[in-house]
Amino acid sequence: MTQTYDIVVVGGGIIAAAAGQHLTAAGYRTLLVERNDYGSGTSSKTSRLQHCGLGYLSAASGSIAAFLSRPRSAIECFSLMRRAMRGRAEFVRTTPERVKPVRFIIPLTRENAIPRWKAWLAFRLMKECDGGEVPLDLRILSAEEARAHPALHGMARLDGIRGAMTFTEYQYHWPERIVVDTIMKARAIGMDALNHTAVTALVRQGDLWRITLTTADGSRDVLTRAVVNCAGVWVDEITALAGAPHIRKNTGEKGTNIVLRLPETLRGIGFETVTAAGAPFYLIPWGELHYVGPWDSASDGRPEGFRATEAEITAILNQLGQLFPGLGLSRDDVLYSWAGVQPRSLASDGKNSAPAVREHDLTAEGLPNVFTFTGGLLMTHRDAGRRLTRAVARRMKPTGPPRPFDPAPLQAEDMDRATEASVAHAVLNEQARTLSDILRRRLSVGWEPDLGLSHAETAAKLAAPHLGWTPEETAAQVADFVKETSLEFGLRLAIR
Repeated sequence: MTQTYDIVVVGGGIIAAAAGQHLTAAGYRTLLVERNDYGSGTSSKTSRLQHCGLGYLSAASGSIAAFLSRPRSAIECFSLMRRAMRGRAEFVRTTPERVKPVRFIIPLTRENAIPRWKAWLAFRLMKECDGGEVPLDLRILSAEEARAHPALHGMARLDGIRGAMTFTEYQYHWPERIVVDTIMKARAIGMDALNHTAVTALVRQGDLWRITLTTADGSRDVLTRAVVNCAGVWVDEITALAGAPHIRKNTGEKGTNIVLRLPETLRGIGFETVTAAGAPFYLIPWGELHYVGPWDSASDGRPEGFRATEAEITAILNQLGQLFPGLGLSRDDVLYSWAGVQPRSLASDGKNSAPAVREHDLTAEGLPNVFTFTGGLLMTHRDAGRRLTRAVARRMKPTGPPRPFDPAPLQAEDMDRATEASVAHAVLNEQARTLSDILRRRLSVGWEPDLGLSHAETAAKLAAPHLGWTPEETAAQVADFVKETSLEFGLRLAIR
């Protein structure tokens, strides 16, 4: 069976989803293919925050001499902050049901080197970037007010604090659902989408690309005028399939977080600072729990990069102990952990990463009408979709008319519970094929404190008639879900 598309989008994370939605709305006949499930890779292992972009200003706000010596880097940081603020405003305004506000506090210490005037200026710049549409609610506390703040009780060197600032960030309820929502909206306006489908060959055939798609049931080919490679940390693997292993645009950076139950004084409050090495460090509320990190290290897309190591867990605990020595937390207090590999644009030296978010037209490099995206972020995914659509439009026109961009999604009941209706909707309308697809990415129960284990047997039995599972296959799905939860998250089963 052969079909011809305008665009094949490779990948099923948030950048691929946004690209597919924008390209389909622009009139391109689009197919999206993902080798696992939508949102099951890096998109599910993020900070889960719609960041305001303050971190980019921190990177750009060194001394005047430093700015003058690296103006391009500083300008890039300001550009990224601007995109982050605009993405924040757009997403919070148009999709309020998928986010919630979280109050953050940043102590102003010698380590983070932020004087109060610079903090005020940074927030003023951010406010101007989105026109104040979604308030940051900045409040700068004096040293005395900061010492009295309950979230800072027990903090090391509190006597030497210079003050603090508090502001509002927004947290995604669960990012995987945002990916699924975006793909389902794109399907509603005409995009084809296949999960659990791998791209195994990519060959130029005349003016088209022939792509081999492989599933557990076999392989078939499709033809396309263009390829939009949004495979995240694996983008260079797709480029290599096209016969260009020498073209490298991406490098990976692993981020690890641990989940703990912190004292009541921190309940619902986010805490942000920097480590002695200058890396960001967060305590982010997650229901009654907090996740803490990240601990960053270089990594590629191998499965090991999506699992926390004992060394990384220990490093986060040590950092937390240095910040709050009175907590007395140990390895036994870690309920579970997660790790993900964030795709980063490869710097011009071919070795290090760059903060830039980039779309690459590889036509001039010998791959006509192949586009790659690097450095993609959940918080600016709509901007990424627009940028990729503009890049494609410079090379080719769509074969169809424009379509409505953001149709109302097909509503379902009980998406926060594993019920007959919610499981059936996940399978019949949203392409869920495994128990993990259902519990982790279609329903919210996969992110309850036990990571969905208490719902596994019920959901598997409800899904079995729709997916044709035998009793043995149903039991195997439950076993696979338990094994994945233990392997990927290191969940302490005692909290079930």
